[in-house]
Amino acid sequence: MSIKKATNTFAQENIETYVKTALIFLIVVICFLIFKPFLVPVIWGMIIAIAFYPLHLRLSKLLKGKTGLSATIITLVLLALLLIPAGTFVDHLFENVKELSGHLKAGDLAVNEPPENVAGWPLVGKSIYNSWHQFAVDVREAAEQFKPQIEALGHKVLNFFKSFMGSILVFMLSIIISGLFLANATSGYPFIYKLFNRLVGEEKGTEIVDNSRKTVSSVVTGILGTAVIQTAIISAAFFVFKIPLAALLTLVTFFFAVAQIPVFLIIIPLIIYMFSAVGGAPAVLFTIWGVVGALSDNVLKPMLLGRGLNIPMLVILIGAIGGMLLMGMIGLFIGAVVLALGYQILQLWLDGVKEQLEATDVKNAKD
Repeated sequence: MSIKKATNTFAQENIETYVKTALIFLIVVICFLIFKPFLVPVIWGMIIAIAFYPLHLRLSKLLKGKTGLSATIITLVLLALLLIPAGTFVDHLFENVKELSGHLKAGDLAVNEPPENVAGWPLVGKSIYNSWHQFAVDVREAAEQFKPQIEALGHKVLNFFKSFMGSILVFMLSIIISGLFLANATSGYPFIYKLFNRLVGEEKGTEIVDNSRKTVSSVVTGILGTAVIQTAIISAAFFVFKIPLAALLTLVTFFFAVAQIPVFLIIIPLIIYMFSAVGGAPAVLFTIWGVVGALSDNVLKPMLLGRGLNIPMLVILIGAIGGMLLMGMIGLFIGAVVLALGYQILQLWLDGVKEQLEATDVKNAKD
């Protein structure tokens, strides 16, 4: 009878455990689904907050400890830096579209004849020259001939505009969230420290949290900082030598620099263009300027990436590049932090194994 009663009690306890586990799992899933729409803005908010936290501390001291005011100032400045260029871009875009639409309706849209040297451009010169010439001769006829391509381009431009506006809204929300994180940083950090201390022990937990924060700062200053400096050097050459589509090439250069794609893929065709279209001293100067700019990341990256960390630069770089390939721009930071975290956990495990082996050797020596 006692055995049967013990069995029933054991079964009842198991059922209660399963029910409690299922309820906890259900609550976690529901919480995640509720939080999911805010996941990307919150992650970006954390990244921005970590990147600007040192500035927030210095500004708070200047404001006599008013952390809320400091966070508000940083948030407003970041919003201005985001919205003013974005608003200018959208305004110019609408003005250009309106002007183009007016010319098309009036039937007075004129396209200048292409320069003769366009035909000499490598690979695509002749096809660009011929298409350009067709539009210069008769815009309406050329538009009818290239109607499918124009419609496809229009759809791509519209999709790009939708994506651009969506990204602006996400970053606006992210900046506001980062301001909240900065304002409540003093209460937020203890929670994170407690969580990791609970998971891996007090000493290692604190080290992991500090390294994660430093990793994000390292990626901001290392990869993004290098990309900004490299793009500034190269884009200056675009504008000084009046390269066509200099603004667009600047954006492409920045994307290549962030994605760790060699910017020589942009510079080499432009060097060929300069020698074929301009020649002489300007082409030589542009070549030197472009090559120096393209190679500058080899000097800047080791100086900025991984500085102040006890994690190898290669681990952070691989994590950042792999994360970006997997998750896009946000993966730059998530990939670097996750791989750095994995590296630290591996080191923690190896240190534990080493300590166990040393303890075993000591015990064997005593025996």
